[in-house]
Amino acid sequence: MLFTCHVNAAPENPNLKWYTEDYPPFNYQKANELNGIALNILKKAYAELEWQLDTQDISIMPWARAYYTLKNEPNACLFSMTYTTERAKDFNFVGTVMPNTVAIIGRSDSVIDEMQLKTDFNLRFGVVKNDIGHQTLMEYGIPSFQFVYLKTGFELVQMLEHKRVDLIAYGDVIARYQFKRANLSQSQFKVIKPLLNSFLGYACNKHVPDDVIDTLNSTIHRIVKAHPEIVQY
Repeated sequence: MLFTCHVNAAPENPNLKWYTEDYPPFNYQKANELNGIALNILKKAYAELEWQLDTQDISIMPWARAYYTLKNEPNACLFSMTYTTERAKDFNFVGTVMPNTVAIIGRSDSVIDEMQLKTDFNLRFGVVKNDIGHQTLMEYGIPSFQFVYLKTGFELVQMLEHKRVDLIAYGDVIARYQFKRANLSQSQFKVIKPLLNSFLGYACNKHVPDDVIDTLNSTIHRIVKAHPEIVQY
């Protein structure tokens, strides 16, 4: 779902509280500094709107905690989040401009096939709680007793590599970055089944004013249209 509302005059600096997690290449820490495609887009949007954004004030935390905070803090916003119709009931989405394919991923030497996913109840699925991979697996019909909950994508790929889980459900692009971080070859892993094709963007608590949502959304879309290279990875 993409918003197309435009406003003539930008609201004043909205004093939003931003949260994020480790989700490369969209948002991640490097040398103790926050980096990533989503951050770069957000910084450009704030600069164009003449709003103040201090990246030191952006809180980096595990996804489950950030997701809970977003639900309960009226001025909270979070990046990056994959759009789904279910999530749109709880949050206002902004700038869903970055493609994200969520998939079930296994080791390349695995003999697990797609037919087993819903019939073999001994399979262990590594997930980050409330991450899009976790939520999509639940919608796919995998029961909760088969989930192994981890805090980060980096932990997911490590557990998969060490055979502590049989499969993981995660963003395909992000998983590939996490394999690289863990000094693992992508050839060691394979997609068993794509689950969802959607877009990543920014999500805000429903109490954030509509004019702020519309202004930020239209600004982000304008920036990406003018500079498509900004969303390349």
